[in-house]
Amino acid sequence: MNKLQYLKNYFGYSTFRRGQEALIDGIISGEDALGIMPTGGGKSLCYQLPAIMLEGTAVVISPLISLMKDQVDSLVESGIEATFINSTLSQGDILERLEGMRNGAYRLVYVAPERLGTAYFTRGLQQCKVSLVAIDEAHCISQWGHDFRPSYQDIPRFLNQFEQRPPVAAFTATATPKVTEEILTLLELRQPVIQKTGFDRPNLFYKVAAPGNKFRYLEQYLSGKEADESGIIYCSTRKTVESVTAKLRDKGYSALGYHGGMDSAVRKSVQEDFMFDRVPLIVATNAFGMGIDKSDVRFVIHYNMPQNMEAYYQEAGRAGRDGLESECVLMYSASDIVSQKMLIENNMTSEDRRRMLNENLQYLINYCHSDNCLRYMITDYFGEAHERTSAGEKCGNCSTCLDESEKRDVTVEAQKILSCIYRTNQRFGMNLIIRVLRGSSEKRVLQFGLDKQTTYGIMKDASPGEIREIIMSLIAEGYLRMTTDTYPVLKLLGPARSVLKGERKITVKVERLKRGKSKEAKKRKHKVKAIGFENVDYDEKLFEKLSGMRGQIASEKGLPSYTVFHNAALLEMSALYPTTEEEFLKIGGVGQKKLENYGGLFMDEVKKHLSAQGIDETVRLEKRKMIEAQIEKAIENAPDDTSASNLSEKPKNEPMSERISTTYSIYKEGHSIKQIAQKRGFTTGTIIKHLVKAHEKELTVDWKLLIDEDKCKCIFEAIEVVGLESLKRIKDLVPEDIDYDAIRIAIEIYKQDSL
Repeated sequence: MNKLQYLKNYFGYSTFRRGQEALIDGIISGEDALGIMPTGGGKSLCYQLPAIMLEGTAVVISPLISLMKDQVDSLVESGIEATFINSTLSQGDILERLEGMRNGAYRLVYVAPERLGTAYFTRGLQQCKVSLVAIDEAHCISQWGHDFRPSYQDIPRFLNQFEQRPPVAAFTATATPKVTEEILTLLELRQPVIQKTGFDRPNLFYKVAAPGNKFRYLEQYLSGKEADESGIIYCSTRKTVESVTAKLRDKGYSALGYHGGMDSAVRKSVQEDFMFDRVPLIVATNAFGMGIDKSDVRFVIHYNMPQNMEAYYQEAGRAGRDGLESECVLMYSASDIVSQKMLIENNMTSEDRRRMLNENLQYLINYCHSDNCLRYMITDYFGEAHERTSAGEKCGNCSTCLDESEKRDVTVEAQKILSCIYRTNQRFGMNLIIRVLRGSSEKRVLQFGLDKQTTYGIMKDASPGEIREIIMSLIAEGYLRMTTDTYPVLKLLGPARSVLKGERKITVKVERLKRGKSKEAKKRKHKVKAIGFENVDYDEKLFEKLSGMRGQIASEKGLPSYTVFHNAALLEMSALYPTTEEEFLKIGGVGQKKLENYGGLFMDEVKKHLSAQGIDETVRLEKRKMIEAQIEKAIENAPDDTSASNLSEKPKNEPMSERISTTYSIYKEGHSIKQIAQKRGFTTGTIIKHLVKAHEKELTVDWKLLIDEDKCKCIFEAIEVVGLESLKRIKDLVPEDIDYDAIRIAIEIYKQDSL
């Protein structure tokens, strides 16, 4: 039979797909080969067909046990002798299958890369006739690839053991030009036939979304689908998998969860239920999917942002393998970015690889923020310009190209941002640049003399969220880059010059700017309430006025704002309306010196506000009395996450001032938070609150001695994303070994260092 007859008889096809025939002809002729083909592009056929045409047994190196079994079952079903050798087998079973290879019982044998280093396997293989060596997921050999596996580095040594080296064929769906070059070099492929069939999947619709409530968005999306449509929902953590699965099942959806922490038998059962159409929805970590040969997956949703474009392309590519229209939706949030960066920082690898991982993540971040065609951004990442979209035309099959939402010209704002970065010598990160543009008196701004820059305060009317969205757009469109060093710094790129000269116009979707503004407004509101007075009413207008006055005083004195008054003090002022020296001295954080320096100014502002609002003295005193009771109750009943076994010993009748004083005295003796809690009969959370109040009364508390520096840094990164409004949201972003007490302490340090 010729190759077309083999193709029809064993695989049921009459023609080859693009790129297949050239690779097959090369391998049959004894040449090495490299096939870079998208998921569903027919890579397996390129080595399976030569394996049944050549004399001997083909060795297929594959990274996943589940893939091996599926491939072998499919081959046997088609009448092709095949087997696998991996860790699921006993040594006796392995020796039996090696004996079968020596006797020519198999056309293909799938092996895990870890098996290549075992002596009995390599000795047994030397007695067999190997027709070819096929390497699946070949990108795993490259340390620059997204899925580097050290075991793949044993492959070159394995190949060199052959007295007469058989043809070597490598295949992957995800390889950038740099990874491709490393595959060729490390595997020492000899004048290989190379086929790159393109990374574009025309049948896939790509969409990016940044919903405020991810689960609600998911629920709305699924409501428009048929109940039996197969789909995969990828989540970044096991915890999220379990949570989303439970919520979907509560809503009546037929869904199962899958992650690496589950028992292997359970994982196998879940996988089979999905493959055999017993369950349409799988919620999974990236442990699920590689090599899952289910052709009718109609949608793949990323509930969280993956680590890079290669991982996203591979996972999203599991949709529509049958060539029919399918959808790929990527949901993202700022917390996703922080989570991925934390994973990279904790990656036990070289500094160069961490830098590479950060660069790859940044490209995916750009993908989420860009107004360019999503299809073009994917192909461009892999070094392949898309014919239509590279010329600026719309592909017509991605959310960006179909988006007709209103855009706003932000060229002037972009020029201000670029100018600020240039004038500060391209030395700072996004957060500090935003603070300079808004005229912040934050400690570091003053420390570096950035308040003297001509760009200081030129965007004071813009919210941090709006400025952040414009900066992210400038990064995504190639006008800026963010370095991947220890401290991310904004750098200008060549095209930025044309924006500064007014030769290019910058536009951003109005929806994104509004989203940035509304998020910031919500963050500011909660930042005030998060200090410990969640259930206390306060006058928001007065708070803003007092906050503005504080900022002005701090700026004039060259001091950080918190050295004038903490937010907690302003909150009490805006709730209690102090108009006498006696009342002002009762405010937390106000001592005699603060009264002398600022009391008159702040009390005058309170009086002006009362007059403008028509609040007379009788009403003021009534409100004051009511608020004092609320504050006392809030402090008494504030919830703690930690419970103490001896709460019954809590001295309930002890006045609050005495509680704080007693706790502080024990603290000054050098006891830990836990020891103080045991001595006092309070929870550790309450002890921390006592120390907060003591600090506000200008008693010295060295918070930094109460927390590990690395934990504090990790918490700061989370705070930069979600703010101070919710301990739980911060807890969700940090490693599990960081408890709520550590978060509370870090918040106090954060408020002192950069209010």
